[in-house]
Amino acid sequence: MRKLHILSATLTLGLLGLSTAQASGFALIEQSASGQGLSYAGAAVNTEDASVMWFNPAGLAEIEGSQLIVGAHVISPSAQFKNNGSHYKNSTLLINGPNDNGARLGVIPNFYWKGQAGDYALGLGINVPYGSTVDYNGNWVGRYHAVKTETKTYNLNPSIARKFGEHLSLGMGLNAQYIDVTLTKKIDVGALLGSPQGADGLVELNANTISFGYNLGAIYDFNTAGKLGISYRSQMDHKANGKAKFSDINPAAQGSPRLQNSNITSNVALPATASFSYAYPVNPKIEVLAGATWTGWSTFKELRIKFDNGAPDSVQKEDWKDVMRYSLGMKYQLSEAWKLRTGVAYDQTPIKNKYLRTPRIADSDRTWLSFGAGYQMSKSLNLDLAYTHIFSDNPQIDNIDGQGGSHVLKGQFDINIDIVSAQLVWKY
Repeated sequence: MRKLHILSATLTLGLLGLSTAQASGFALIEQSASGQGLSYAGAAVNTEDASVMWFNPAGLAEIEGSQLIVGAHVISPSAQFKNNGSHYKNSTLLINGPNDNGARLGVIPNFYWKGQAGDYALGLGINVPYGSTVDYNGNWVGRYHAVKTETKTYNLNPSIARKFGEHLSLGMGLNAQYIDVTLTKKIDVGALLGSPQGADGLVELNANTISFGYNLGAIYDFNTAGKLGISYRSQMDHKANGKAKFSDINPAAQGSPRLQNSNITSNVALPATASFSYAYPVNPKIEVLAGATWTGWSTFKELRIKFDNGAPDSVQKEDWKDVMRYSLGMKYQLSEAWKLRTGVAYDQTPIKNKYLRTPRIADSDRTWLSFGAGYQMSKSLNLDLAYTHIFSDNPQIDNIDGQGGSHVLKGQFDINIDIVSAQLVWKY
């Protein structure tokens, strides 16, 4: 039964996120190149272009005419692990294997459209709120916790907004979100046969799910005193269905019920968020933006997996906490064609301590530093570019591979992340 607990924790953690995610826990905030240059300061009130619909659908009502936006973010992460005595639980026996860096280069696409129907602004956003690849060597020291994690997420977000009078804009959107996850890890079959690390097997888990939610927002324009924006994105409740498949199992252990292929299900609640943003025009050329975002990670109390082969549910306590993200940025209109941006941000991690951290979610508190520029190529075409470096606290890990597991991964991650973003805005 111990191995089933280990597998269940691996599946649920993979469904939830990745060690190279760029916002709290495992979310990907990279949804706008113009916002990226500000570290997403004031994102719920930054109405430069239609990408605002992801952060606040009310922003659509602040944009004149129609727009089409295509963007992408290239994320170059490093998450080098340094082993510090990984071992078997309640034993002096060490786990062998080299250190490794499982982070991989990733590309996050964005697409937004904004149109007009009478007094109503319409919008459609297609983006990737979660998704990346973490891929360790098959013989690394943490192979019993994780080898490969590949997540694909697609979110479809139609929105509608309207301006009420001169000052107030309101908006709402609906969301359809699809997630597909593939995970692998090594199984210490040798431990079942009395020879730990003597015969490793492989388990591959795959699950997918679709869920629905909504987002709401408002913007109030104080004219010369600036703009205030608030937004809310609902919790998304996913029920994932998939399979667990075993391979490379030593013939002497193939009859074990713990190592049989099985259908699996897992319920996953992705958290609600609420954002508060303010933008103040210092003068005709300079605008200062600030923001704070709450993410309700305290809903993530436990991991639970159900097996269709009659095994009991596997449950593991997680006890994450709610977190805040704070940001401050500035825009400077250098010339008629050029706009410069810069911003800083601080992201809290929902993971309370090193015992709850895993090599799939090696999250920590992070500090952002961003620079960006917008170039007006023509009356109808605009190009936005941005660069961000994320500084991590280099988190420690002292994690057991699932409830009832016996492998303790102990060490520290050295994390650095660089992001390059670009988007093309067509106004028509």
